[in-house]
Amino acid sequence: MALVQQNLVPGTGDHLITLDTDTNLEWLSLNATANLSYLDVLGGAGGYTTTYGFRYATGQEIGLLHQHAGITKFGLTQTVPFPQSNHVAMETLIELMGGAALYPSVASGSVLVQSQGMMKFRGTGVPTPMTPMSVVQLWLFKHNPPSSYADSNPAGPAGNRAPEIASYLIRNRVLPVGVVSRGKSTKVVKTRRAKKKS
Repeated sequence: MALVQQNLVPGTGDHLITLDTDTNLEWLSLNATANLSYLDVLGGAGGYTTTYGFRYATGQEIGLLHQHAGITKFGLTQTVPFPQSNHVAMETLIELMGGAALYPSVASGSVLVQSQGMMKFRGTGVPTPMTPMSVVQLWLFKHNPPSSYADSNPAGPAGNRAPEIASYLIRNRVLPVGVVSRGKSTKVVKTRRAKKKS
C-alpha cells in the first residue's frame, strides 16, 4: 500500500492529488479548498465538484485514509502526553495533502501544526448556510518529545469561510484514455506496515 502524490492537471506539477492505492481513491489537496465554505464547494467553486468530479468524503473514508497513512491515535481517550506513534505519519500526510497552520499553544508552551478539513454533511439534502458542519483535524504537538492525535470537532456553519479550514474531497481514480496504470508518481510514501513486510 502506498499514498502517491500526483497532479490534478496532467503535466503541470500542481501536486494536488494524493492517491490511496488501497482504496483507489484520489484525495484533493486541502490547500485547494482553504477559505471556501462547504456551500461554496458544493456550488462548484474551483470546479472541483463539477469539472473534476470530486465529492465530499465521509468520516469513514477519512478514517481509512488516516489508517492507510499509519495514523493510529484518535480522540482524547488517554492522558497527556499523546503518543509519538502518529507524529511521522501525520507529518507525511500533511506534506502530501497540505492544510498546515501554526498556532501558539498557551497551555503546553508548544506550537501546534493543525490540518483540518470538512467532511460530508450527515443530514439529507443540501445544508442551509447556518447548518453546523464537522471538521476532521490532525494535531501535531511540536514540543519535545513530539506527540499527536486526530479528532473531529464542530467547524461552524456551512456558509462560513475560514483560511485554516478546507474540505476533504475525493473521487475514484482517473486514468487518461488509453493509459495503463503503472504506479508512476511524483512522490510515493509507503506506510510502516509496508516497510516491515519488505
